[in-house]
Amino acid sequence: MLLLLTLCGFAANLGGRYFDPLVTAIARDFLAPTTMVALLSSAFTLPFGLGQPILGPLGDALGKPAVFKVCFWVLAAALVGSVLATNLSFLFATRIVAGLAAGGLIPLGLAMLGDMTAASERQVAFARFALGALIGQIVGLTAAGALADAIGWRYALILPAALAIVAAIAASLRLPSAQTAPREPLRLGSALARYGLVFRNPQTPICYVTVFLEGVVVYGSLPFVVELLEQSHRGGPREAGLVVSGIGLGCILMSFLIRPAVRRLKPDGMMRCGGLIAAAGFIGVAFGTQWWTEAVYFTVVGFGFFMIHNPLQNRVMELAPTARGSAVAFHYFSFFMGQAVAPLIFGFLLAHFGATGSYLVSAAIIGLTGLLCVAALRATERT
Repeated sequence: MLLLLTLCGFAANLGGRYFDPLVTAIARDFLAPTTMVALLSSAFTLPFGLGQPILGPLGDALGKPAVFKVCFWVLAAALVGSVLATNLSFLFATRIVAGLAAGGLIPLGLAMLGDMTAASERQVAFARFALGALIGQIVGLTAAGALADAIGWRYALILPAALAIVAAIAASLRLPSAQTAPREPLRLGSALARYGLVFRNPQTPICYVTVFLEGVVVYGSLPFVVELLEQSHRGGPREAGLVVSGIGLGCILMSFLIRPAVRRLKPDGMMRCGGLIAAAGFIGVAFGTQWWTEAVYFTVVGFGFFMIHNPLQNRVMELAPTARGSAVAFHYFSFFMGQAVAPLIFGFLLAHFGATGSYLVSAAIIGLTGLLCVAALRATERT
């Protein structure tokens, strides 16, 4: 079952940032500004985040496997719709539907693993599921750019659509028809009470603001990478896909070093170092001269980002142990809200400060984020 859910996580995440290397090709095809087409990323991540607080309780009430299967078929249909889109408005609509459906897959997949896995094995199971999702992101970004160069952006979209259909069929055939954990009634009052419990902890706003800033800074520039490479004659969609995939590669590299990092640096030290490492990566991107050097620097950014993100996830788990599902749902909500507004913010910076200035601003923010988050969390522990 772990393998099946990991493959589902791979397929679900494949189409998440798939459009980032395709922005300029789509803009040329539909005669639209690249700044507008870059918002296809927000069209996916905004409903992805908004769906978290809704689809989690819905899965508890109606059964996680049932909601998971429906979400996968809706995602597959939306991705097929993207292939067939004849105008930009319809393409935006398909991305909105895909984002909402995908918003139920990752958290419900994790929740089902929690139901099906012994407590002693959950950490390993969660890590493998997350690894599948990260690999899906990397494969999607690299494949999108390469396929767009070879056969055009529209035909490149067939890959995530086909894999989503295969995963939806596998989930329908192999996942149990009913969940093993008892269902909870879908009551608004109970859901709000659980969120109230989470927000009684003074560390809650610090954690959620931090993860929001992560989403803004780390993912804001990604839809603009292909345009910046083309403008400077350093590459196109294929190179942009490889550059952007560095974020996921850095996360994967750091995931293999989590145990020694926690032992030597402790969670607070990881967050401080992670912010500074990610800042160094952005400074490198700001002054990068070749596409492959930018790919290396984005890998550094991803490595540092995961050093902040992993301890923060663990901290969120303890905000309200009796309402852990709600705490995690709002964590994902905050993270993807940051990603949703990120292209708007980076587009504004790009228009006013240029590429070098925008990346330097990103470096300053992510570096301060790691340091200030630790300081703020420690201040709450002293009061």
